[in-house]
Amino acid sequence: MSVFRRYKPPGPLKRKANPYPTRTYPFRQKISILVFAFFLLGGAALRFYPSLYNPLSSFLFEGTASFQRIFIYPFQQAHTFLKDSYTFINLKNEHAALVQENKDLKWKLQVLHPLQHENNVLRQQLNVSTPRPYMHRVARIVSSPYDGIHYFFLIAAGSDQGLTKDQAVVDPDGVLGRIEKVGHHVARVLLLNDVNSRVPVMTEGSHQKAILAGEGNFFPTLVYVTDIQKIKPGEKVVTSGVGGIFPPGLPVGYINDITGGKIHVRLLASYKNLEWVHILHPQSASFLQEVQTNLEEQ
Repeated sequence: MSVFRRYKPPGPLKRKANPYPTRTYPFRQKISILVFAFFLLGGAALRFYPSLYNPLSSFLFEGTASFQRIFIYPFQQAHTFLKDSYTFINLKNEHAALVQENKDLKWKLQVLHPLQHENNVLRQQLNVSTPRPYMHRVARIVSSPYDGIHYFFLIAAGSDQGLTKDQAVVDPDGVLGRIEKVGHHVARVLLLNDVNSRVPVMTEGSHQKAILAGEGNFFPTLVYVTDIQKIKPGEKVVTSGVGGIFPPGLPVGYINDITGGKIHVRLLASYKNLEWVHILHPQSASFLQEVQTNLEEQ
């Protein structure tokens, strides 16, 4: 008989049945399903009681917004610090660019003053009504969440500061979007590239009216165009003023390309480094109601 034995590696361990199976798991699973169904049916039932649903919806919206604001605040402060550091490093180049921009603006003012005087004279002779200038309010962005489908951000102003739904939101570069939901102290802004965004616009060169429709990316498209053949790449796109929410002539973007019958627009406003936005005061409620009534009749 051999003294030495050949070494055999141990095989995989076989799972053994638990001699003490838990009895609470099926019970917990049923309870979870019942609780989920209760909240689902309760939320659906509350939709039929606006007196209960609206305060609860407003409370949940403001609570979620406050939580996002507190959670994202440290990251915003770090971003601001890094941005200030970058600005300080490139201060000399920015100063030279601002000096050149100031010279260009002075030259444009010399050209615009005679045109403004001529415009005023013609308005008086033709008895054209002068449009009321839009007032605005400045608000700070408190968070810019993105849930994979919708593009929006929250601002630190609400109904207590005089904001209402569907007010236009802009920055110095152009249109950003409109107010979608208003709380007491916060509001949610729906951006132009969101899939639910629809804004009446027109092209400056070919004067083609259309609807700017968000597609969930950085290049919204023009739909319901009268004559697509007249639109050329590089044309500027502005708001048309149809509907009364957005004033006419606000810059939106440029025609980026026309491929496969789709007109893609490159937006002027940049959402990356925004900190403050301007909210335009809308027209009076009676004016908007009259516009809506006439549109429905048509």
